[in-house]
Amino acid sequence: MCKRQRFALVIVSAFVFAFSTGPLQSQDRGTEHKADEQDIFALVIRNQMESWIRGGDKSEAEAKNDSDKRIANSLNFRVFFISIKGKDPSDSFMKRFDDIPRTIRKVSNEEPAKGPHTPVDKTTHRAGIVFSADAIRWHGSDLADVEGGYYCGGRCAAGITFIVQREKGKWVIKDSHLNWIS
Repeated sequence: MCKRQRFALVIVSAFVFAFSTGPLQSQDRGTEHKADEQDIFALVIRNQMESWIRGGDKSEAEAKNDSDKRIANSLNFRVFFISIKGKDPSDSFMKRFDDIPRTIRKVSNEEPAKGPHTPVDKTTHRAGIVFSADAIRWHGSDLADVEGGYYCGGRCAAGITFIVQREKGKWVIKDSHLNWIS
């Protein structure tokens, strides 16, 4: 084999190797990336739910008169809806919240809207709140921003950016910024 043939063989081998391993590595990263997204979405949703429960329970406990108690009770929702990128999450994703002491529903279980309204569960007809997690902006493999927030009709809504980071293999919220509230 001449020098030119060996050189061509090396180039062709490198080309074949690059294309045979590239898609597999890319697919593995894509699968890992998807799992990270699901973990991040769950973290952001759980954080919002737990914060809402703490605040609602505290407001009810500290209410001084009947009027304050009614208001606190009406905002301490017993039904939580989940929206991921504006859609229903998977059934396996929903199971992540089995320990939350509220009725947890997919956003499609909300009664159809007729203008601004408080979300209402189709099954129980109880008022609820929608918690969302939407766009993720990656800043490397272990750091990201996530857009999230909540909506409970004309009474409350907010848009929040969560800064999440992987620490020791687990995603944690490092900070959050309130973008808007109504």
